[in-house]
Amino acid sequence: MKSIVFSFFLAGLAALAGQLVFIRELLVVFYGNELSAAVVLAVWLVFTSGGSLFLGRLTGGLENKRRALSLTLAALAVILPLTVVFIRLVKVVWKIPVGEAAAPSIMILISLSTLALPGLLTGFLFALGCSLRVEAGSGATGSISLVYLWEALGSALGGLVLAALLTLHLNHLQVLMLVSGLLLSVSFFLLVDAAAVPGKKLLYLVGGLVMTVLAVGLVIQSDRWERKSRAWSWPGYRLLETVETPYGHLAALEAQGQTSFHENGLRLFTSPDPLQAEESVHFALLQHPAPATIMLVGGGLSGALAEVLKHPPVRRVDYVELDPELVALARRVLPFPATTALDDPRVNLVHGDGRGFIKTAEPGYDVVIINLPDPRTAQLNRFYTTDFFLEVKRILAPAGVLSFGLTSSENVIGPTLARLLSSMRQTLAGTFPEVLVLPGATARYFGALSPGLLVSDPALLVDRIRARNLRLEYVRDYYLLFNLSPERLAYFQRMIEAGGGTGLNQDLEPICYYYDLIHWSAQYSPVFKEAFLWLGGIKTAHVLLVIGLIALVIRLFTRFKRGAASFRPALLFACFSAGCSGLVLSLVLILAFQILCGYAYYQIVILVSAYMAGLAAGCRRAANGLARGNRPWPGLLVVQGSLVLYPILVSGVILVLKGGMDSSQAPVFIESLFGVLSFLAGYIGGGHFLLATSLYLTAGLETGRTAGLVYGMDLAGSALGAVAAGLVLLPVLGLTSTLGLAAGLNLFNLALLTLTMPPKSANY
Repeated sequence: MKSIVFSFFLAGLAALAGQLVFIRELLVVFYGNELSAAVVLAVWLVFTSGGSLFLGRLTGGLENKRRALSLTLAALAVILPLTVVFIRLVKVVWKIPVGEAAAPSIMILISLSTLALPGLLTGFLFALGCSLRVEAGSGATGSISLVYLWEALGSALGGLVLAALLTLHLNHLQVLMLVSGLLLSVSFFLLVDAAAVPGKKLLYLVGGLVMTVLAVGLVIQSDRWERKSRAWSWPGYRLLETVETPYGHLAALEAQGQTSFHENGLRLFTSPDPLQAEESVHFALLQHPAPATIMLVGGGLSGALAEVLKHPPVRRVDYVELDPELVALARRVLPFPATTALDDPRVNLVHGDGRGFIKTAEPGYDVVIINLPDPRTAQLNRFYTTDFFLEVKRILAPAGVLSFGLTSSENVIGPTLARLLSSMRQTLAGTFPEVLVLPGATARYFGALSPGLLVSDPALLVDRIRARNLRLEYVRDYYLLFNLSPERLAYFQRMIEAGGGTGLNQDLEPICYYYDLIHWSAQYSPVFKEAFLWLGGIKTAHVLLVIGLIALVIRLFTRFKRGAASFRPALLFACFSAGCSGLVLSLVLILAFQILCGYAYYQIVILVSAYMAGLAAGCRRAANGLARGNRPWPGLLVVQGSLVLYPILVSGVILVLKGGMDSSQAPVFIESLFGVLSFLAGYIGGGHFLLATSLYLTAGLETGRTAGLVYGMDLAGSALGAVAAGLVLLPVLGLTSTLGLAAGLNLFNLALLTLTMPPKSANY
């Protein structure tokens, strides 16, 4: 029986580790925008929900459930690493050129085809485990609570294990091979238990040794397969090296004498690329009459750092790069002259989150250059908000300049791009008294503290180039006179003014990453573009109206039912809503933590693990109460009321921390507080699941089928929460309004459950 209990724990660990690995792998294929992350997570949850909902119906008819559990674990062990290999082949199978993102429709099809089997199996394992425990003599509610408890604990450990193994520089295949080895070992022990054969102890010993040797061999061989399969993702390039880091997947590629660096599939920079390097630096430094103290956030390895050092006034450069592995990789694969700027005595290399460094930096910078990708994700959007611009404003010298760029167009600017560029200009103008935006393939934004400092006259810029004796290939007289001609400046200004981007981009209302998403989708599908444009006009009242109508329909439906059947639809809707709320709360906590403390992969993993641990604790607490004879219905109403109040509490905490506390002075306190908040969210969700399941068991259905149904509805709600919050609610309505919607959703459910509550005499 211990091996069965351990299999539940291991199934949870494998599910979360596999989910995180698959998301990271598919982000490499899809180039890591917010849409792709939401689609992948939602598809995984949908298939897990389907495995629990539909395959769970089969558990009652299985003659030998122990053998079925063993074979399912073995199948999952084989499928996990094979799925990674298949993901790396999809660019070839779907003929997606390197450097080109997949269209949204192709993205969905790829996610469906790659995640179907592992998702269905992990969902089926939960229902099968519940049914097996009942067959072994446990009560229905106790069986479900035990499986849920150990699976949640396994998931809590799964994220921490993945983070630890990546720290040890194991690649994704090696991580999943280790997990597969454990799954195969437990599968073998279960199979031996299921067979009536003599000498089981000897079989255990021999089998354990064989499985250990097999697992070690697979891990060793997987390193060779890692290199081969990674090369499949880059047809036409020579793969020099890949590195898995806590921040993403790095790849160095060589083609036609150039070396390009990619993170999660997105090109970071190419070396040599003097045009991009010069543009990213000199436009900014030429805006200042004598730039001496510079901060460069990201992109220095592209040659930008060397370009900064060409300016004679420069005395110190603080170069902030998040991932130390990127610098180490560049030193290994690039020729020595390309990285010599890192060793210049004027350069102070800082590894860490750029925004976190800015919060603690001393004032006095003449120029701050943000050389990062566009705000296509909530994480990147943190560097393009009014809140961030205020932080930069604090550290600038009186004549200081902020500079950053957004991908634009040389000649024709369409309406979706104009909306993004317009919104960003409004956001910058809301902080700096003087703002300038220059046209080009990359639109260059400048904010200055002193009016009259910024320069758009190409003749004056050329004079400064000559005065500093700068030898440049591209940012020079003929280039500037053409790109900054009065006609081009006037056209660009007209397009931005007519862009229609409304609202300031803020930490708690990250609208610009939504505009970037609209612009991205417009390049592939007018249907997706129109859908996102329509959703961009959504209001909180619209969502609450839809929720209220759904609750009303369910209430009218239940009036025609009697007995337990009268409240089962309300229970299922409550489970669906609880799953949706739990996922929304998790996303909000992660995003708020990033805003307050910067990008911190390990802390985010801790938040996820704390949530899963909370699920286990909440389930255990509810199980103990039921075992003492507590009635489930009053308990469910209390938990449902907690789901109403908890989002309001989280919203208040975020607003207090955002407005009244310097996170740089109390990082440990904030990390601990968010860990507690994440644990509490899971605690409420775990209790809600078990109490709802206990009530639904009154239907008299087979335990595995009931567990699969309730669990499946919970996961289906989580899938909806991932898409709705990640793509629309958080960027369009903001964090606090999204939390208000979560509270409203659960308030409707509380009213619905109260109206359908059975009489006290029913002993519910």
